[in-house]
Amino acid sequence: MSFELIASPPSPSPKGIDPMRSYARQLCGRVLQLISLLLILAPALFAQVSATLAGSVTDQSGATVSGAAVTVKNLETGAIRTATTGEAGEYQEFSLPIGEYEVRVTKQGFAEQIRTGIRLVVGQEAWVDVTLQVGLMSQQVTVNSDAPLVSVNTADVPGLVGEQQVKNLPLNGRSYDLLLTLNPGIVNFTSEKTGGIGISNSTTGNNFAVSGNRPQQNLFLLNGVEYTGAAENNMQPGGSSQQLLGVDAVREFNVLRDSYGAEYGKRPGGQVIIVTQSGSNQVHGSAFEFFRDNVLDAPNYFDQGSAPPFKRNQFGASLGGPIQKDKTFAFANYEGFRESLHQTSAAFVPDATSRAAAVASVQPLLNLWPTPPGGAPDFNGIAEDFSSPLQTIREDFGTARVDHIFSPRDSLAAVYTVDDGGDVTATPLDPYSSDILNLREQVLSLEETHIFSAGLLNTARVGFSRAGYFFTGEPTPGTPAGSVPGFLLGRPVGAVVVGGSAASNPQAAVGLAGSNNGSDLTVNRNLFTFEDRVTLTRGRHQLTFGAWFQRFQSNETLALSQFGQATFTSLATFLQGTTSSFLYDSAPTEMNWRSLFGAWHAEDVIRVTSKLTLSLGFRDEFSTGWNEAHGRAANYTFTNGVISTQPQIGHSIFTSNNAMFLPQPRVGLAWSPFRKKTVVRAGFGMYNDLQDALGYRTDQNAPFNPT
Repeated sequence: MSFELIASPPSPSPKGIDPMRSYARQLCGRVLQLISLLLILAPALFAQVSATLAGSVTDQSGATVSGAAVTVKNLETGAIRTATTGEAGEYQEFSLPIGEYEVRVTKQGFAEQIRTGIRLVVGQEAWVDVTLQVGLMSQQVTVNSDAPLVSVNTADVPGLVGEQQVKNLPLNGRSYDLLLTLNPGIVNFTSEKTGGIGISNSTTGNNFAVSGNRPQQNLFLLNGVEYTGAAENNMQPGGSSQQLLGVDAVREFNVLRDSYGAEYGKRPGGQVIIVTQSGSNQVHGSAFEFFRDNVLDAPNYFDQGSAPPFKRNQFGASLGGPIQKDKTFAFANYEGFRESLHQTSAAFVPDATSRAAAVASVQPLLNLWPTPPGGAPDFNGIAEDFSSPLQTIREDFGTARVDHIFSPRDSLAAVYTVDDGGDVTATPLDPYSSDILNLREQVLSLEETHIFSAGLLNTARVGFSRAGYFFTGEPTPGTPAGSVPGFLLGRPVGAVVVGGSAASNPQAAVGLAGSNNGSDLTVNRNLFTFEDRVTLTRGRHQLTFGAWFQRFQSNETLALSQFGQATFTSLATFLQGTTSSFLYDSAPTEMNWRSLFGAWHAEDVIRVTSKLTLSLGFRDEFSTGWNEAHGRAANYTFTNGVISTQPQIGHSIFTSNNAMFLPQPRVGLAWSPFRKKTVVRAGFGMYNDLQDALGYRTDQNAPFNPT
């Protein structure tokens, strides 16, 4: 069950009271209350990028063994955790880095039991039982076996895409997010989006629907910190190549689709949890180059002769290892992407007869289209021109990670990821019109884990995410279109629509010419994230408490028609020089949107019996709305069902904020009716969508960006 956040226009404040100041007081009070709750309860709202290892210790008769010493060792880094079994003979270790582990159990009167071959994956709650045999403590019994694939817990890992899958499955372009569709309920419909690579300014990355949700409702978490992209209205991550690079930098990822716990939020769709590689006591690395060209490509229906030229190079290297054995580890990765692709174009352009009939004022605009060759297919003044315009793409991806173990009780991880790229695309609809895109995405995360005792653990994380986006159109350099004067002084020629509507970049009888109507667009998104989680074990109860805050900034110019758009209803009116409309923005204004998102959560996972686990959770989220830093938020309101003729202008586009208290209960159940090889899971939850991409719908409101 999911619910979208809706903030509706609120009642005005009493006369003489600044609504923003009053609102700020309320917000500060709420934040102080949350901080107080954190100090009292030692809370935790945290995206799980680690794993949990638990189990029971029994003797050969099946009786539980209390007071047994349990040592859990990470075989990759040498990190050690210790615990003692309780009265029920059970042990638990939380927030373990993913990787390979060994469990040792000792108890006076029993031989030491060693369990090896345990591989923990992201988000897993592994249950590893140990049976002690009577004997001397100096004796050892070793069992090599992984944790069971199915365990009786409410945290499931059905969406896991493991390390071997990420590294070994074939991927066209090495975009690891394409592996999302290995899971049921996930559909990739990137091919259905408007435009293509380098042409669509509404989105850059791949688009996935998870359990029927929109792509905008998915949340990508890189080492627990939001991984944001940037475009006009879809902020999913993905580079200028439309790929999500970093196969060698990613260890594994997990997709949570439905009924996830109270620690996850902000979006109601899929939660994609990505964990990067880390260094270990063993030096490991790789170097690669993948090359692809058109030599073996078959021509398609519209190609004139052989397949057009194509060349792609993907290359890179990775290296990880110890800086100080058992203490400090480092990992670094680089991947480069270079592509030169001639795309097949079947453009509709004015034919020779139309060009001869055009009035003098229109003649310069005819240079915005190629001149069709003699004998080209003709449709009443419009010819079909075949060509293969060039698209070039450059993208560079890098990750650096350092892990340090201060003591058995304290560890720190720092990760920085950057993806920078750009492309230039001569559009297939008109090769004399080009689109230019530049995009840089960055994520920085710091995570500290402190163990107070075997049953009390705290994990804190801070993160910074940034995405900088620029998109514009221009007449293709080196073509006759480059000499066509602009409609507006100091600007390139704008968009020319022949035989289409006055909408931005509509379908038209003749290929869209000039510059893209969505040109000179910039978006710079900054997300500052602060999280903390405490996990407490008391008997059969595993309690977590937590809080999450995210300060949001988006500085953007999304005004359309900055170069102007001239629309002609038909080819005949174009040749006569008669426009039906001319759109332009005389004074594009940068908008500076701000918001604060936050949440707190509490959850109790109860192991009722060895066959039944129940989780009861509650999450409360809030948003301060969609606010403009300089009081330039403009929106139209309704009075008695009639829209106002003048916009309301202020700090927020909303007149009231209904998103300050968004309660979300979460309930989960795991039951093993037969053996532990079969587990039935069920869950219920309420989920909200905290809106952080409203610029495309609000930036163009008068009076700041009128068209």
